[in-house]
Amino acid sequence: MQPSHETLLVAYQGGPGSHSERAGLHLLGTRFSGRPFASFAEASAALAGGCVDALVLPVANTTTGAIAEALAAVAGCSFVCAAELQLPIEHYLLAVPGVRRHELQEAWAHPQVALQCARWVQKSGLRAVLVDDGARRATDFLAGRLRHVGVLGPLRIGEATGLYPLEGPIQDQPGNATTFRLLARADNPNLNRLRALCAKGNQP
Repeated sequence: MQPSHETLLVAYQGGPGSHSERAGLHLLGTRFSGRPFASFAEASAALAGGCVDALVLPVANTTTGAIAEALAAVAGCSFVCAAELQLPIEHYLLAVPGVRRHELQEAWAHPQVALQCARWVQKSGLRAVLVDDGARRATDFLAGRLRHVGVLGPLRIGEATGLYPLEGPIQDQPGNATTFRLLARADNPNLNRLRALCAKGNQP
């Protein structure tokens, strides 16, 4: 797929407000045009099939180590790394506006988020429910005005969906950080241009 002069279509796992979306914005600035997917495998397939220009993939976290599910999704693919970035990662407990902390019974979280907040989850009194992504599920229970469910994830989920932070940051390690890679197909004729755009980042 040929990138336009203005933007690059970039696949990522998650939804609006997710950490992967933030990584893409850091790497490409205004040239980033995100395409969210429910799973790492679907996002990887989109790049392999030429439906997008690149893929933002979290590959390692300082608290949990290598992100096996993400790495497995690109194993055997002819992808190359155009750029790499490490971002500090903070998680919050978010809920529908007006909900009080004592009303919550469940906390929905991506498995990686749940692991990074394991000690907090254990002490929270909430039942952890593993979902494909908190950012993707946020709109589901916002629409239903569910008062017993909270989401674990970044503040940007709230900014994107209207959820309200009740508690946080709640990750176990204060220096929690994730390494992201921007991947492209090895046969992409615009690979050097993509690397140059990443070097410019948020510059106009």
